[in-house]
Amino acid sequence: MIKYVQHEPWYDPVEVDAPLWAFFYDIPYLSSSGVFPPLHILNQRLRFGGGDGGMSPGASWLPFQVSEEQYAGILPYILNAALAGFPKHVRYTLVIFIQDATFDHILDSREWGRAVSDKHRAAFFRRQEQASLRRAGQINH
Repeated sequence: MIKYVQHEPWYDPVEVDAPLWAFFYDIPYLSSSGVFPPLHILNQRLRFGGGDGGMSPGASWLPFQVSEEQYAGILPYILNAALAGFPKHVRYTLVIFIQDATFDHILDSREWGRAVSDKHRAAFFRRQEQASLRRAGQINH
């Protein structure tokens, strides 16, 4: 479990307790085009403690890192979150995380994000549109 704060531009911050895997679905712009970051990139983000988002949604937390064991333990939930079920407070449940180890050698998070986005952007938007339509009951597969 982790304690963090959800920030919305027009509402008071909300303190949340959530399973670690669900927390990652509540961080705006954690992934790049739906690709869940490798451990070293994820830890770069977690060490900053997030932020209030300014005029956008945000999430903030006490800086921490995830161990290799924790990372391995959350991946099944991250990659199959719909099977696990989302806590009601999680905001970005339409995100469909995938992995792509092609970019794991990149050490800088911004460089990683650009490279991943260049490859996955179009497919990410197609997956998001399909997920949205499924939720609305407009398609069955």
